[in-house]
Amino acid sequence: MKKLLIIILVTLTFAQCQKFSFGQKESKDETAGAVVTFLQGQVVLMKEGKETFASLGDVVKPGDRILSKLGKVDLQTYRGEIIRIKENSDVLFRDLAGDKQPNTDLYILAGNLLVKSVKLKANQNLSISSPTMVAGVRGTVFSFELEKGSVPKVKVYEGAVAVAFKTGPKLVELNDGLSKENYDQLVKTLEENEIVLESGETMEVNPSLNEMVYIINAKMAASSITKDELAGLTELYKGISKVESPVTPKEKAEAETLVSIDNSLVQKQVENKAENPAVTQEIVENIEKEHESKRNEVLTNITTEAEKMGLQNEEDIQNHYSVLETIHKSNGEVLSGAVVAQLGDIFIVHSTKGVFQLKVDDIEYVEYKNFKVLTKTKK
Repeated sequence: MKKLLIIILVTLTFAQCQKFSFGQKESKDETAGAVVTFLQGQVVLMKEGKETFASLGDVVKPGDRILSKLGKVDLQTYRGEIIRIKENSDVLFRDLAGDKQPNTDLYILAGNLLVKSVKLKANQNLSISSPTMVAGVRGTVFSFELEKGSVPKVKVYEGAVAVAFKTGPKLVELNDGLSKENYDQLVKTLEENEIVLESGETMEVNPSLNEMVYIINAKMAASSITKDELAGLTELYKGISKVESPVTPKEKAEAETLVSIDNSLVQKQVENKAENPAVTQEIVENIEKEHESKRNEVLTNITTEAEKMGLQNEEDIQNHYSVLETIHKSNGEVLSGAVVAQLGDIFIVHSTKGVFQLKVDDIEYVEYKNFKVLTKTKK
C-alpha cells in the first residue's frame, strides 16, 4: 500500500511542478467543478480576475480562486470530495474532478484546509500543493495548514497521505551549467524525503530543507541557481519525518461536521447553465435544505456522544478536551467547560452543568486562560 502511494506521489510531484501558469489550464470536462454547500462570513471568489462575494450554490471551476479572511466555506466536488477552506486562506483550484476529469488539484498559498476525500479509483487523484510541498491522497480525512514563508503542517485524521517536497525538475534541466548528475541527485534527494502519514500522525520538517527548497524554486525560475546551492539541498538527507499526533476530541468533532449532501444535487448545479433562474433557485434551496438537515443531525450526534462521557467537573473536562474555557452567556449566566464544536451559528458546549447547543447570539464571549474571544458585537 505504501509503495503504491509513493509511486502515485512521485507521479503527482512531477506533474504539479510543470504547472507554473496556475489557473491557465482549460478543462475540457464541463462537469469539472465544485459547489459552495455552506458559507459563514464573507468569502471572496475570483473568476477570471473578477472578485465577487461567494454565495451558497456558487459553482467553482478550474482556475478559480478563493480568498477568505474572516469567513469560511465548505465545497463539495462533482465527485463528492468535501473541502473546508477556513479563515485567512488563499486557495487556487488548478483542477477539479468531473465526469471525465480524474484529478482534483488545489494550490494553497496560505491558510488552513480540512479535506474529506471519497474512495478513489486507480486513475484518480486528489492532491494539495504549496510552494514547496505536495500531499497526495487516496481516501482520507486530513488537514493542510500553511502560513506564508513557513513549513506546511499536515495531519491525518483517517486513511493515509503521501507527502514530499517538490521543485521543478524541468526548470533545473533548462538552467545552464547544471549537469545531469546534479539534476539526478536533486530528484533522488526529493524522492528520499517522501513519507506516508497515516491516521493519528503529523509531520516534522527540517526547516533548513524547507528554506532551501524555497530558494531553489526561486533561483530556478530566474535561471540563477548555482552548483553550491544545489549541493546544499542534496546534502540534507533527513528532511521530513512523522510523529504520533492522536486526533483530539475537538478535531474528531470538526471532521464529523464535514457534511456531505446527496451528490446528485451538486452534479445538477455544476451542470446547470443558469438559463432558467427558477431551476437554479430550486437547486440552491434543495442544497441549503439538505445541508441544514445533515448538519443538525451531526451536531445532535456530537452532543449525544459528549453527554455519554459523563464529565461533570472542570478537571475531567480539561483533561479530555485539553482546554478549559469560560463561556459568558448573553443572559449573564456563566458556564465553565469547553467548546466542543462549532458549525455556522451553533456552538456545542460541554460544561460542568451539562452539554448544550447554543446559538452565537446566546454567547457574549468565550474566555480562555489568557485571552477572550468575542462572538458578537456588544450593543
